[in-house]
Amino acid sequence: MERKLKAILVDDELHCLETLRFDLERFCSDQVSIVGEAQNLVKATAMLIAEKPDVLFLDIDFPGMNGLEFLETIGDIKVRVIFTTAHSKYAIPAYKFKAEAFLLKPIEASELKEVVSKLFHETSNEEKHFIHDRLAINDMHGTTYIPYQQIMACESNNNYCIIHLKGGASQTVSKTLKHIEQTINSTTFLRIHQSYLINTEYINRYLKSDGGSIEMINKEIYPISKSYKERVHKFLEL
Repeated sequence: MERKLKAILVDDELHCLETLRFDLERFCSDQVSIVGEAQNLVKATAMLIAEKPDVLFLDIDFPGMNGLEFLETIGDIKVRVIFTTAHSKYAIPAYKFKAEAFLLKPIEASELKEVVSKLFHETSNEEKHFIHDRLAINDMHGTTYIPYQQIMACESNNNYCIIHLKGGASQTVSKTLKHIEQTINSTTFLRIHQSYLINTEYINRYLKSDGGSIEMINKEIYPISKSYKERVHKFLEL
């Protein structure tokens, strides 16, 4: 099941907050989860930091500072913004902030559903690409995602696996090489030995001596075992 968008609603008028919440829960509950509401920008800032939402539904008219000025104060906080306002004069300035949408009050249900659905599917596709392009390593502290393009080779070490990265660094994980091979969702990786899985994008050359081996662009050499030789030759079109 795809993850719902975490949303924060910010509007200084309570009835506008209540209406937006009602509409989102009625028409978009399968795609949005409301994690916070605020009637002032100080509280909104605290919620953005604490909740790390995917999307911010933001009114523009506030006492003292408007919503556009507010966005300039939040620094590196990453959140997609959907403006909600009764004033069309803010439309052009709003899009300078790369807003996902500009919804004029009273907000039409069909327009709200369309905007939310578009954002939901865009976010889901981005997350799928992120996961499918990386090796997820779980440990007691959480999950580390290693981009495939950073992996030069994986080496078996009993029930552990050493992941050799570009630049010379390595990371040992409590997974077998077989598990890593089955987990990696990429055709660029090739098993060449009981103990080695290599990223073929970084092959420098094939060496015939000593039964065959692969030299990588970092000059590391990995032997090819007899049981994998035919597969390697076929892959390299030897």
